[in-house]
Amino acid sequence: MIRKYILPLLWVCLFISIDVTAQQKTAPDMHFKDTEEAAVSNKDIPKGKALMLLYFRSDCDHCEHTAQQLKTTARQYPATIWMVSAEPIPTLRTFEDMMGLYDIGNLRVMQDHTQSMHRWFEFTKLPFIVLYDKNGIQKAVFDELPTAATVKKMLAVR
Repeated sequence: MIRKYILPLLWVCLFISIDVTAQQKTAPDMHFKDTEEAAVSNKDIPKGKALMLLYFRSDCDHCEHTAQQLKTTARQYPATIWMVSAEPIPTLRTFEDMMGLYDIGNLRVMQDHTQSMHRWFEFTKLPFIVLYDKNGIQKAVFDELPTAATVKKMLAVR
């Protein structure tokens, strides 16, 4: 009698576990301000583009090094890059100017004025980098800047 119920129960457990693992993390509902204090949200991600979201602090040596790398490599990434910090906008403007990031077409420095990233993500190291594909599905999390080739491979872009 017990055998009659075990096989169906195992099948149900298998399908439940597959369904749970198949769930994908999507990009949160983001609301930031750029260094000109303009509101920026998910709708400002160019249609059909991936997003590399990078949380940083201007007084972090690793973050400064990452910004220096992005100054020369950002254009090679097949993604929009948002560098986000909870610091005051004047501090972010100074950082953007010092690092020479203001004229890179696919990169924006922004303020997380609601400090939402701390609620969305459990990060302990900076910079914290998360990559979303063009559909807003999380592809990877990094604790250092991935190469443009790595990002291209993850997004299956040539």
